[in-house]
Amino acid sequence: MSDTEEPASRFIDQYKNQGRTDAILQAERRQRLLEKQKRSRDLELDAGRPGLLEELAAEPEPPSGDDSMECQSAPTRAKKRVRIITSKLFANKVQLSEWMHERPDDLDSWLVRPCPVGQRCLLVFRQRIAIAFSKRGRSIASVRTKLNLRDAIVLDCILAKDRTFYILDALVLAQVDLVSCECQFRFAWIESKYHENGLAELLDKKTANGKEGFRLALLPSYDLADPAAMERCWSHYPAFPDDSPRLDGYLFYHKQSQYVYGKTPLVVWLFAFMLQDVLRLPPGVVNGRHLADKPARYTGNYAAYIEEFDRMQANRRRMPRNKGKKPQQMDTTTGESGGQADVTPDATLWEAMEAAPLDSDDDDLCPTREEDAMRALEME
Repeated sequence: MSDTEEPASRFIDQYKNQGRTDAILQAERRQRLLEKQKRSRDLELDAGRPGLLEELAAEPEPPSGDDSMECQSAPTRAKKRVRIITSKLFANKVQLSEWMHERPDDLDSWLVRPCPVGQRCLLVFRQRIAIAFSKRGRSIASVRTKLNLRDAIVLDCILAKDRTFYILDALVLAQVDLVSCECQFRFAWIESKYHENGLAELLDKKTANGKEGFRLALLPSYDLADPAAMERCWSHYPAFPDDSPRLDGYLFYHKQSQYVYGKTPLVVWLFAFMLQDVLRLPPGVVNGRHLADKPARYTGNYAAYIEEFDRMQANRRRMPRNKGKKPQQMDTTTGESGGQADVTPDATLWEAMEAAPLDSDDDDLCPTREEDAMRALEME
């Protein structure tokens, strides 16, 4: 606009968010949410409201007829489909993150976990069965456990292609309702009980029909108040042995945050190739191979990349499903290859691919093509 042109509105300088960036707004929302959580915790204690542990006690026991764990999108040749369970109790209870728009001023108040490519779910253990529920409360898998558990367990996990449930967080564990607990306590409690109670050995290594079973593993967490921990986190490559599963990105958790049902600015997300630009880290701290594994479209302007990524995701969600049309996607090829990534024509498959931060509609998980679709989408 030139000096002689009139502004679009005489009151533009009075708009609530005029001149305030996403990073400033996100920091303000974080502070408001932390204060609200502290007040809510006191109110809940005073009111004696039932938490998730009490709701679980009132919930009917899950059916135990399914002896094996199978993806719900069973092949058409299969003799029968696995029964799908829909739970209102576990619908919309997964904590979702936002983008990290700028390095937080209190970076030492955060913990970080590396996240594999996979499908986000709540893994619920009750008696001798564990059921994985999607973000919409729809079962995607069930498996018998080795022990008849007296107490329920609810874990926030990523189910990866290597048939492992990687634990991000916990809502209920060892008779403790962790939803209203601060993140730093939750992570310490999870790590303690994971080793103390032998959670890694809960799942059978073989299913009833003789197929390879599934595993349970705890993702490492790094305290960003510890410079040595930060360096270990960023410099380690690949993030997972033999690069299987592949690294999707990093989730940052504010130490004082409670577990929030839905999106929260107290949990934020970055891809590995964005670390140095957003966090303003010195050269050499982030392993060069993390930085090299980036889309050709990413030039270091992370704000523009985030804006375009969100726009492409919004366009994809507006597309009609099951019409055989190819969904729009971002270019996820590396700068070295210069080619185009494979595009799956199955829109329902794209809807099923759920990595960490963004919300989506759940659909059947197709194990034969999940990694390609997840990688093409980059993030869900």
